[in-house]
Amino acid sequence: MIERLKITSREEWLGWRKRDVTASQIGALFNCHPYVTPLRLYAEQRGTEFVVEDNNAMRRGRWLEPAIAKAVEEVRPEWKLEQAAHYLRDSDLRIGATPDFYIHGDPRGLGILQAKSVAPSVYAREWNNGGEVPLWIILQASTEAMLASADFIVVAALLVDAHQMDVSIHEMSRSSAAEDKIKKAVETFWQNVQLGIEPDPDFVRDADTVRAMWRAERDKDAEVDLSGNNRIPLLLEQRAILKEQNKVNDALLEAIDAEIKFEMKDAAVGVGVPGWRITYKTSFVKSYTVAERTQRVLRVSDLRGK
Repeated sequence: MIERLKITSREEWLGWRKRDVTASQIGALFNCHPYVTPLRLYAEQRGTEFVVEDNNAMRRGRWLEPAIAKAVEEVRPEWKLEQAAHYLRDSDLRIGATPDFYIHGDPRGLGILQAKSVAPSVYAREWNNGGEVPLWIILQASTEAMLASADFIVVAALLVDAHQMDVSIHEMSRSSAAEDKIKKAVETFWQNVQLGIEPDPDFVRDADTVRAMWRAERDKDAEVDLSGNNRIPLLLEQRAILKEQNKVNDALLEAIDAEIKFEMKDAAVGVGVPGWRITYKTSFVKSYTVAERTQRVLRVSDLRGK
């Protein structure tokens, strides 16, 4: 049975979504999502709170969604589009979705439309100039079609170019094999959440997730013994080299710090690594152009020369 929950407010809709793996997150279970990692999805369902701030990409998506529907109806006048007004939920699988639009008037039956606005450079790089649809979007649309019991799927990409606006329409059939894989991935995910089986971090992409998972130390003197961790000395050495370089590789340095923080978790002091002092304690940051706040600060001191 699929629940159909009438959306009356954005806040209520967001609350429903927190209970489930949603169609827009499914790609994370297959490690192909550009924004959501397996660890972030796991952390959310284990209770980690993430502050999601509105940004240009999110605003662009909201503003242009009606324009995409208008463009599709002009290109395919036989279709009548209806904006989805319900949150669809499989309460047994704990999977949910809200399609962007339903498609009526096609002899195949009911369709769902997934609307995307895409910069030309992204369209060239990730969509192969229209030759393929990114896998995470296919998984999203497939999940929506499955929950909506739709007969076919359409992904529409609006190329956001001030001088050459265009819409690219990609039609596809439902795949029972793909849907079975989605169901199995979601089932395995919830089993792992219940058992506390954590996905391996991607430290290049999971720096924010690691910070959010352990926002504060247990107490100011809590220690973690890192003496049996053979990677930590290598990371500290690499970190010291990067710090000494005139042009620091910020992305690599952030990944190294994320891995050290992951090993520290909620400890304030790391011990057992000869020649190094490691702390990860909460500090107070005074206000300047942003509000004052507290945050944990990783500090590493090289004591090998002393």
